[in-house]
Amino acid sequence: MTKDLENLINLIFMSSASSVLLSGNLISQPEKIALHIAQSFLCKDIKKNNLFCNDCHSCNLFSANSHPDIKVIERSKDKTQIQIKQIRDASDFIYSTPLIADKKIVLILRADELNFFAQDTLLKSLEEPPENLKFILTTSLPYRLKPTVLSRLTHCKLNPEIHSLNSESNNDGFIDINKNDYPEECWNKDEKVMRLFDDLASLKGRKIINYLIKDKDKDNLLLKLNWLSKIIEESILIHFTETLSDTPFTQLSKEIKNTLDADTLIYLYDEILPVINSLQSNENLNYDFQTAAISY
Repeated sequence: MTKDLENLINLIFMSSASSVLLSGNLISQPEKIALHIAQSFLCKDIKKNNLFCNDCHSCNLFSANSHPDIKVIERSKDKTQIQIKQIRDASDFIYSTPLIADKKIVLILRADELNFFAQDTLLKSLEEPPENLKFILTTSLPYRLKPTVLSRLTHCKLNPEIHSLNSESNNDGFIDINKNDYPEECWNKDEKVMRLFDDLASLKGRKIINYLIKDKDKDNLLLKLNWLSKIIEESILIHFTETLSDTPFTQLSKEIKNTLDADTLIYLYDEILPVINSLQSNENLNYDFQTAAISY
């Protein structure tokens, strides 16, 4: 394990945050790192630097996939998304007391596969979690999570060059990690996505919205609408608090705030979310019609 990953795990252990999101690409191995953190939380003989012992009764149960204090939620092989029923079925586990460990863990793998309604249901638990519960979510596509869900998570961005379970770097030389001027969903994507964001950053006023809701490519449209939802959410925040966050969208949000009033922004936000849900659900819709119906 690299020192940077060890430090990150220590920060997660020391944090009072009840919900953590680990994001990174496949090389970052967010799922493996999440399992490692979960086992450390459940270990009864934790070692120095919060590393699990791999020898106690709790660790043996974890290794055998039979620990009663962890609930793993992921997409079923016969489904395209994580369903609302899976989140509802976890309710009894979430609100019960631990049987062996001091904490219970809800681990949601590839949380970007949560459908729209599953995210809404999860949000209720994220807002008022039991004291003895820790949520750990993983994703390589954080923009597919609703802004309201993201706002409840402590977001840890994994860098494959420094956050590795192997002590040596696992960067094979083709990953450019110096993309901090871009939203995270631009990292390690083809140049097309980064050019889209560069084009977006050069626009002003209503042209920003026009650019983001008109796209023939379904995948790009989902990306753009998620960007737009973030920009609008920040714009609304600026309207009511005059607080500027430190994100790649800040200047765009400020521009939109100066173009549209708060009521219009809230209305636009409510119109965008159902279209995002339709795209995430792979529904066979006329997206030109859907986006043309969005008024602002």
